[in-house]
Amino acid sequence: MVEFKLLGIPVRVEAIFWITLGLLGFIGIGIEGNGLLLIALFVLAGFISILIHEMGHALMIRKYGLPTQVVLAAFGGYAQYPAGYLTRKQDFLVTLAGPASQLLCGLGVFFALPYLQLPNNLVNEFLWFFLFVSIFWSVLNCLPVLPLDGGRMLAAIMGPRRLRQVLMVSIVTAVAVALFAVFMQYMFGAILMGMFAYQNIQDLKRVP
Repeated sequence: MVEFKLLGIPVRVEAIFWITLGLLGFIGIGIEGNGLLLIALFVLAGFISILIHEMGHALMIRKYGLPTQVVLAAFGGYAQYPAGYLTRKQDFLVTLAGPASQLLCGLGVFFALPYLQLPNNLVNEFLWFFLFVSIFWSVLNCLPVLPLDGGRMLAAIMGPRRLRQVLMVSIVTAVAVALFAVFMQYMFGAILMGMFAYQNIQDLKRVP
């Protein structure tokens, strides 16, 4: 476990976070040639990108005067804060701030790369990894699937009285994305979306 403060906000990085990113890097890159070095760069790029995402949440939470802490865990992370203090609009903006900050940083790197004219070296590899994680992770998180940010934003818009409808949208979207991932032979994405669909089905059964 790694603990530090960034902009005055406590950050805790669980061991499972590094393991998960390492496994994703291994699946996508392999270990042939300089694969281990590239996996290390992927893990570093993913760490910085996901930290930016969670700091986006945390800074918006702090703007509303609430204490917060960033935790990076298995599949990303979360920003902790006391429940019941935010309005639906504030909750929506707090949730939006995460993927928005990550996407803006990714797009910034995308538009800067042609002007940097970097040779095909490790710095260039690192920036492309950062670009990939930033755009992929922010777009994925905006899907209207609970517990992703998109699902939470939809819940904030719909309100607690329409939780059943939110869960149904989550289930349909997760199943559709899982099927598309199977078609694209991206089994990790299919399994992840399948888990979300199952979780939402179980939650739907508990809604009156």
